[in-house]
Amino acid sequence: MSTIAANEYSAMVRIAPSVPASYTCRETLRVMFQHPEAKCIVVCNTDNEPVGLLMCERFFLKVTGRMGMDHFYRESVTKLMNRKPLIADISAPPESVALKASQRPEMMKNDCIIVTENGTFAGVVYASDLIH
Repeated sequence: MSTIAANEYSAMVRIAPSVPASYTCRETLRVMFQHPEAKCIVVCNTDNEPVGLLMCERFFLKVTGRMGMDHFYRESVTKLMNRKPLIADISAPPESVALKASQRPEMMKNDCIIVTENGTFAGVVYASDLIH
């Protein structure tokens, strides 16, 4: 893994849709369809602090799967979100973020990294962007 300059790290931050933790899966699915380019949706509290992460592909498969529509539509999005996503402040050393990302469980290795600025949601970094 190569060394990433701090200014390169902030340049990797991408815009991603966010939803309030009060949203249902149905409302969140609508947001996902409004942002077809997004890899993820960040779930935030009322202070715009990230509290969870939904990877769009996984979320879509779960909501539309066998137990899908009827079962999950009215459920809170918090039931399906990753409650312990990797969250890093925009000023965090890029090498430490990359190290933490690489140490996640295999199933979560490609999950987006939530970026905050002063504790509030600022964007995401794709795991693939950290690996040069």
